[in-house]
Amino acid sequence: MSDRLIREREFYDELVIGGSKTRNVLDRFSEGFYEKGRKGRLWGPLWDKIDLSGAAVLDYGCGSGAFSRRLASLGARVSGVDISPELIGTARVRASQMGMNGALQFVVCDAHRTPFDDNSFDYVVGNGALHHLDLDRAYAEIARVLKTGGKAFFMEPMYHHPLLWSLRRLTPKSHTVDERPLSLADIEKAKRWFRVCCHREHFLFSVCAAPAHLLGKSVALAVIDKMDQFDQFVMRAEPRLRRFAWLSMLEMEK
Repeated sequence: MSDRLIREREFYDELVIGGSKTRNVLDRFSEGFYEKGRKGRLWGPLWDKIDLSGAAVLDYGCGSGAFSRRLASLGARVSGVDISPELIGTARVRASQMGMNGALQFVVCDAHRTPFDDNSFDYVVGNGALHHLDLDRAYAEIARVLKTGGKAFFMEPMYHHPLLWSLRRLTPKSHTVDERPLSLADIEKAKRWFRVCCHREHFLFSVCAAPAHLLGKSVALAVIDKMDQFDQFVMRAEPRLRRFAWLSMLEMEK
């Protein structure tokens, strides 16, 4: 493995073993923004658009497998890959505890070179995986394993939001040294490998809703929903503001 991949693996292995109080706090105040159920601003709209029953899905950078388990509960046959043996070990244990081994498999591997055949998956999905990788190689690998007409969906952080940019620099130990949130130009690169590539940015002013998590997740989701609707209005009125959003939802079709 390259030095970069070794650093990524060691960071996440240590995170599983030792934990991080800083990341726990950040996760606590960002939970509603990353929501993957029907009330989520990024993933929510997709559940009515795609049929996962019997679909072959690759969870690209699956971590501890929480999203993989959600996909399997919706009828998908899921393969999850991650660079961290500790995270994959956790994913396997939790899948076994829930009796989901038949619908899930987890593999430790370099996401740039997965062990799957060409045209293996109906969908490839990921949450914050691409910005850890060499984008050209990652896009090429995703396109390789997707079936013709298959789709990829990725939720990724963006580079230019001023508040989040500052926060990342104040908490350097909460993320890896090599990861780099995406720019709009990074996202547009995907057009080289995919027939269709579109993306929608979220959370411009909505980041100010983070303290709403102190009142509970349901309250936070409601506040975030309203504020992101306002953000969408603002970014439609002034598209140049999209580059300052916090998260982007990418949809790519081979």
